[in-house]
Amino acid sequence: MSYLQEVLLYWDPEDANCRVAREFLAQHGIAAIERDVRQDPALQTDLHDMGSHALPTIVVNGVALSGYDPKLLAEVLGL
Repeated sequence: MSYLQEVLLYWDPEDANCRVAREFLAQHGIAAIERDVRQDPALQTDLHDMGSHALPTIVVNGVALSGYDPKLLAEVLGL
């Protein structure tokens, strides 16, 4: 990665897809800011405001990716 990226991970630790997405980021050395929607239900408002209705939602430099699609995520991250 040649430039700094801000990566936010909206997730639920009990959701299998969320855990897989978190592991994907970790395996690629991506330090995401984690936002646990179970611990802070107000984060649902953030998700709604960005038009996301699925978990995980991964935001890369302001671009929200709804759900876990490893191919698309890798593309957006430049991997």
